[in-house]
Amino acid sequence: MPQHLDSFPAPSYTRKAMDNHATYKNATDNSATNNYATLNLASLLGNAAGEYEVQGEGELTPSEALLEADGLRLAGPIAWDLTVSSTGGDDDFILNGAAEGVAIMECRRCLDDVPVELITNFIYPMIYRPGKDGLILVETDDDQEDTLIFGKPEVDFADLISQVFAIDLPLTALCKEDCRGLSSDGVNLNDHPDHLDPAVEADDAPSPFAVLKDFEV
Repeated sequence: MPQHLDSFPAPSYTRKAMDNHATYKNATDNSATNNYATLNLASLLGNAAGEYEVQGEGELTPSEALLEADGLRLAGPIAWDLTVSSTGGDDDFILNGAAEGVAIMECRRCLDDVPVELITNFIYPMIYRPGKDGLILVETDDDQEDTLIFGKPEVDFADLISQVFAIDLPLTALCKEDCRGLSSDGVNLNDHPDHLDPAVEADDAPSPFAVLKDFEV
């Protein structure tokens, strides 16, 4: 699970990534497809270049397979801002990230689509293990921090961003506070407030056994 630390300073983050083409600093240009969220961390490894931070921002349009795996429907791309910082050692780093987007969820009463805006911040420790493929999330017990393992300088954070975004969405959504929901025969009562619900009509109908209520045995 991601670590959410309100006291940790979040990276500089604005809506410009959602309104403009992706821009990157020390990041791989993937604006053609937007299926990736890649940072090149070569300058941090061994600190040969004397750098202690790599930052990138852009827009992510997760692949269909990733959306299905995370149970996501999106109204548009997820804007992201990531900063990876050295902690002073050769192999230990900190990822500080933010993601913003609009998911589409079903109203829990009427089942209409509801746009749900979300801005989430997250932080993970990262460890460099040469030779490992991809970005691996090592989940630990609740009292331990989950850790990211990577083995190559170029790291794609797309899976992580999509997963964190999905986890932080509310469990349910409501189209409006006074949503009337569905009738027993599936009619949206927001659109058809005068619709007569068969179940209600059945409850109000006189019982054929009413004549027996005063019958004495």
